[in-house]
Amino acid sequence: MAVAMFMRWPGVTSAQYDSIMGRLGLDSNPAAGGVLHVAAVTETGLEVCDVWQTEQAFRGFFENRFLPLATELNLEGQPEIELVQLHNLYAADPEMIDRIGVVSVPAAVASWAV
Repeated sequence: MAVAMFMRWPGVTSAQYDSIMGRLGLDSNPAAGGVLHVAAVTETGLEVCDVWQTEQAFRGFFENRFLPLATELNLEGQPEIELVQLHNLYAADPEMIDRIGVVSVPAAVASWAV
């Protein structure tokens, strides 16, 4: 069953987020079971919302790929994570998602500028 994952990680900066995302290499090696990832860095830290095909897919990615990198990069504190059953997924412009493809926004924006 699909789940939405909400994560808050106080104190994480945009540079730290960019570093971990670069090291994860999701553009070339997507997370098994990952559907959608949205992130924002606020005054208090990192806010993430993901959609995963299953809770098990999220937990496998988190424990085997994400946490080892977070530890290696010495991210302080612990994330607050909430997993809930996904009720709906709506995309106002699915063609934009098709144009972006399986890339992160910074990579997609860079390719549009060319």
